[in-house]
Amino acid sequence: MIAIASTFSLQAQTSGGPDVYGNIWRDSNDPNGPSFNWIDITNSPNTVEISGLADDNIVGPFFLPSPFQFYWYTVDRFWIGSNGYLIFQNASFAHPFPIIPTPDPTKNNFLGAMMTDLTFDKTGPAVGNPASCYYWTSTAQDSVIITWDSVPFWKSGTPSYTGENTFQIIMNYADSTITFQYLTQTGVSVSTTSFVSVGIENVSGNDGLMWNQNLYPPVQYAIKFYPPAVTTQQITDVGTSFAGNPETAALFISKNAAGAYVLNSEVVNTGNTVVAPFNVSGLVRDSPGNNVMVSNTTLTDTLQPGQSQLLNMANPFIPINSGTFRFINTTTLSGDLTASNNIKTQELQVVDTTLNEILLAYDNGVAAATGISWNGGDGGCANYFIPPFYPCDISKVATLIVADPNAVGSTMKVYADDGPNKLPGTLLDSIFVASGTFTTGVYSTSVLNQLVRIDSGGFYVLWGMGGDGVSLGQDQVAPFSNRTFEVLGGTPSEYRYRDIEDLMIRATIQRVGVGINEETAAEGIGQFYPNPASDKAFINIDASLIKSDELFVQLFDIQGKLVAGERFTVQNGQLEVSLSQLETGIYTARFSTGKSEYSRKLNVVK
Repeated sequence: MIAIASTFSLQAQTSGGPDVYGNIWRDSNDPNGPSFNWIDITNSPNTVEISGLADDNIVGPFFLPSPFQFYWYTVDRFWIGSNGYLIFQNASFAHPFPIIPTPDPTKNNFLGAMMTDLTFDKTGPAVGNPASCYYWTSTAQDSVIITWDSVPFWKSGTPSYTGENTFQIIMNYADSTITFQYLTQTGVSVSTTSFVSVGIENVSGNDGLMWNQNLYPPVQYAIKFYPPAVTTQQITDVGTSFAGNPETAALFISKNAAGAYVLNSEVVNTGNTVVAPFNVSGLVRDSPGNNVMVSNTTLTDTLQPGQSQLLNMANPFIPINSGTFRFINTTTLSGDLTASNNIKTQELQVVDTTLNEILLAYDNGVAAATGISWNGGDGGCANYFIPPFYPCDISKVATLIVADPNAVGSTMKVYADDGPNKLPGTLLDSIFVASGTFTTGVYSTSVLNQLVRIDSGGFYVLWGMGGDGVSLGQDQVAPFSNRTFEVLGGTPSEYRYRDIEDLMIRATIQRVGVGINEETAAEGIGQFYPNPASDKAFINIDASLIKSDELFVQLFDIQGKLVAGERFTVQNGQLEVSLSQLETGIYTARFSTGKSEYSRKLNVVK
């Protein structure tokens, strides 16, 4: 009786809305609605097949041919979710799927065509999965289509999928409408609550339009979302796009570094009205004491709708003591609509690089009551680490396992970040950690088979399940690193709970040779002066150290990205380095002399 009543209700209701902004929807059963007109893009000349989709992940960004009007603002890029949605920011959804709208500081701004527990995994018990996904732009660049083709639901067991769903999203530039079309739908999700959501939601999460929840769309069916011709809604809203770096991701900083960590952030006008200059607070607090270490108040420019501004705070953070710190960036605008997007917090881990071994860890050592594990026992998790200096050697990795009831153990792997989009690429080392060789509830350390040299960038430490039941510890006390990943079907993606917890995976690095100790100058290699510097910096060099009078110098930014590399001839014992192309920030200079390698810090302030 309940199922019959639900079906009748769906057929009777052929339109819905408006939402606060004025959007409405009509379906293909409505006299004024769209006709179902499936557009097969699989073999079209402008079609791109999407790779990298797995289970509960996203891929992107993909760039739209031009800005597309969505609510009061425009969007120019998107990510594709394996679970049947398109999102205009780097965030992913997994079960349970939300009622629309639901404000969430990290998961808004999406088109949910069929947000349910689908899977693209084709490994192990998922071999034979027929899922594929395509993205097409019209020749006139006036419409974009994304098609999920023959995508099944996830389930446990073998095979680890069931059913089949084919549907698409059509974005029409001519009238800013959005159409969802459904060609086939068989099977159901294994979940029984919050198992499917269909609708659209804006960037704040305070406004959205839901077609339905916990009801699968029928086949040969279309839903079209129409924007209002005119809106009277005036949106005054600003937010923080990021703090510290575009991912608001944690950094390791040497407490012995010359200079300071320059605090920067980006703020954006997410409303549809011009906003006058407003104050932005930039604080650094220690953890867990919450004492203010640095305080900044910065005034923005006048911002047009959609306009962003990069801010460099006047007072930098000087890393004197080791420990965990938080850079908290907060917009403060009177009449601001959405509080949830005002604050971004970056985790800063200050480490003592004079030690023989330097521990890199994001967690506080205290595990939550339950751990993370994946059904089927073939999943994993990873942390991404960017060391505070180069070169360095990785010597050890560690995990905290909270349970291993089936005595299956786990595997620790170290990867370079040379994969697509700096994801895990080259396997650098692998160690199996057998059950019985560790104690649950405490950290277990594994020595690598050999030292792994890191010259630039970062590396991943991956924990892989040895089978069902083994679970990894989670730290649920802020701050959080935003450096966590999950690996399902062999495909890495952002960890679904990275905004509320860290994974208990650690690495130990050590210095390489002479000169990595940033507190004591190596013989023959001085320190930069002036430091901070703006246009030029100088350093004294003992030419006798250098083979053939040549010195190779590389500059890395605070995230480990190589920004400059040049071979110099040292003259009169002094080296001049031009800083004209560098932005404000802390840089690590690596000197290779042909005989030895040295590292120095340089603070650039423009």
